[in-house]
Amino acid sequence: MNISIKYITACAALLAMLSGCAVNDAYVRPDAPLPAQLNGALSENAAKPAAEWWQRFGSAELNDLMRQALAANHDLAAAVSRIRQARAASGVANANLYPTLDASAGATRTSSSRDSTTASGSSRSATISAAYEVDLWGGKASTRDAARAKVDYSVFDREAVALVLQADVASNYFQALALKERIVVTRSNLEAARQILALVELRFERGADTALEVSQQRTAVLTMEAQIPQLEQDLLTAQTSLAVLLGKIPQGFSVKGESLDGLAIPEVAGYQPPVLLERRPDIRKAEASLMAAHADIGVARAKLYPGLNLTASTVASGVFGGGSTVVSSLVASLTQSIFSGGSLQSQVEQSQAVRDELTEQYLQSILTGLKEVQDSYGLVSASTLRQAILVQAAQQAQETYRIANAKYRAGSSDMLTLLDSQRTKLQADDSRIQSDYARLSALVGLYKTLGGGWSSAGQPPLSS
Repeated sequence: MNISIKYITACAALLAMLSGCAVNDAYVRPDAPLPAQLNGALSENAAKPAAEWWQRFGSAELNDLMRQALAANHDLAAAVSRIRQARAASGVANANLYPTLDASAGATRTSSSRDSTTASGSSRSATISAAYEVDLWGGKASTRDAARAKVDYSVFDREAVALVLQADVASNYFQALALKERIVVTRSNLEAARQILALVELRFERGADTALEVSQQRTAVLTMEAQIPQLEQDLLTAQTSLAVLLGKIPQGFSVKGESLDGLAIPEVAGYQPPVLLERRPDIRKAEASLMAAHADIGVARAKLYPGLNLTASTVASGVFGGGSTVVSSLVASLTQSIFSGGSLQSQVEQSQAVRDELTEQYLQSILTGLKEVQDSYGLVSASTLRQAILVQAAQQAQETYRIANAKYRAGSSDMLTLLDSQRTKLQADDSRIQSDYARLSALVGLYKTLGGGWSSAGQPPLSS
């Protein structure tokens, strides 16, 4: 058996000498034009958000919903399964870089008879064989690199799915709270309108108001009543959407919160655009796909060149008897495609074209990411300013309605003025709530476009 060890050792030495003649260039990240800074970025003194960025809104219910979603969402679980698939495929590609070693044992028994004499015998043997395809041109290494890049792709894909999930959970939760608040405000305004209608009907009975004024107020009441069913349906849709994100049955699901009041408004720090390339999982996923395509070029190029296969074997006979016979062999075979109709060169060209396509997609993803971040910063600033103005508008509309109501009851103002102030108050209250939601939604969108929160290492958290 020592001879077989010598042969295998000789094979390994030969592999070391022949391998490493890679025909593919090293991967280089494409140059992407990046601005020096983003316009309208928020305060640089603001804290950089942690990975669990949603906690900065200060809602225990949102934190719990997010925990449930990350644990039970089916799309996220499917993404984790894709990571396992990619890692298994990478293990197969990595194993192909090493020799295969097989062992077998056998026994035979023979008997023969001639005249009155019978002869019998038995023999036992053991075989060890090693086989290896020498990676002369780096084709196997490129296959391994492509598989590793696909693992990275699947990991970043999972992170992208998780980021979208987190943003959707937060957005749907805030929308549900806003709709609940809008329903409450609409019902409150409806109750006030009904009280005014009762007063108008009483004044009509006494001859102080006309049938037109009664009809106008009834129209206002019915218009407010008509808004409630639609708001309730929108609330149902938001809550069922949230339930699906959490992996729950949508029937009967509801959030406990009643309004947007009490939620914290986090301030998000600005950062330099180059960080975007390392933080957005969709951009990193695009680059991982590009790296895999670059490695595939090496795989295709290696097929253009000769292949070398080595086989070493040792057969030992009579190993369990009184003596043994050992026969060892080492075989090297060289293979080369003579004619393939141009298919091998076409595979190289196809791989190069795929690489070029993915390069453009990668560069496009950077531009898209820069646009989304820039737009998100602008949206946060605009929604913050708009929300502050609408809060003042709602306060003024409340005061106008109070004065008009008092004057109407005192008989010093007409019904038309009261109706106009009543309608303006309802619209102002509703717009103020929607602006609260728009501001929160803009912040969620900004976290999403930034790639989520910062991890301690400055990179998106990679988990599986």
